[in-house]
Amino acid sequence: MSKLLYVGQQTADFLSDNIEEHLDRYREAGFEDLESSGDWRIPLSVEVDLTPLEDLIADKGRDAEVRNSMLVGHALASLTPSLARENRVWIRLSHIEGIAYARERWLHNVSQEKIAQAIRIHFFASTWTQCRDDHALSRLWWNHHIASSIQPDDPERALRLILSTADIRSNLIERARVGTRLPLAKAIVRRLERDAQLAASESAFRNFMKALNIRAAGAQLEIWDEERMDRFIAQCVE
Repeated sequence: MSKLLYVGQQTADFLSDNIEEHLDRYREAGFEDLESSGDWRIPLSVEVDLTPLEDLIADKGRDAEVRNSMLVGHALASLTPSLARENRVWIRLSHIEGIAYARERWLHNVSQEKIAQAIRIHFFASTWTQCRDDHALSRLWWNHHIASSIQPDDPERALRLILSTADIRSNLIERARVGTRLPLAKAIVRRLERDAQLAASESAFRNFMKALNIRAAGAQLEIWDEERMDRFIAQCVE
C-alpha cells in the first residue's frame, strides 16, 4: 500500500495545453522522465494498492469492462466519490501507472487526425461527465462504485447487468435521477436479474424507463420498502 498521488495544477495545465507536442509520449515513450521532477507526486491521505492496474486488459465488450471495473475498484477502494471527481488524480494515473492500458485501449489504431482528440477525452477528466463516462480509468471506478452501492455483497454480479447494454449503463450510471436513488436502482437490478427479456431487449428497456420516469415523478421512493418498490417496478414493466 502507498499514498495515492496526484499532479499539481501547473502540470495538469501543461499536459492539457501541450497534447500535440507530446503525441510520441502518448503513443510509446511515456512520461516517466517528466514525472521525476516537478509537481507530479503530490500525496493524498488515501492508501491504495495500484498493482491491479497492471492486469487491465484492452479488450472491448462487457466481460473486459466488468473485469477492469473490478480491478480498478479494488485498487482504489479507499477513494471517496468527492476525490474521484478530481481531474488531477486521474491525470496522474492515466499518464503514469495506467498509461499502458489507456494507450492500448483508447489510442490503438486511432488515426493521426483524431489521436489528439482521443487523448483529450480519455486521458483527462476535466468535466463531471468526462470523469464518469470517458476517462480511461475513472469511468471504470465509477462503474464499480455504483455497482457496489447497488449490490455491496456482489458488485461483479451487478456490473454484469449494468454493463450488459449501453442503455442500462446510461440509466443506472449516467443519469443521476436513477443511479443515485439507490432503492430504485436496486429494484431495477433485481428485476433485470429475473427478467431476461427486459435485460436483453433495448426497446423493452427503453419503454420500461419511459414508464418509470413518468410514474416516479414526485414519488417518495426512498421511503418505500422493498416489496412496494418491486410492485412499482412490475407495473412499469407492464
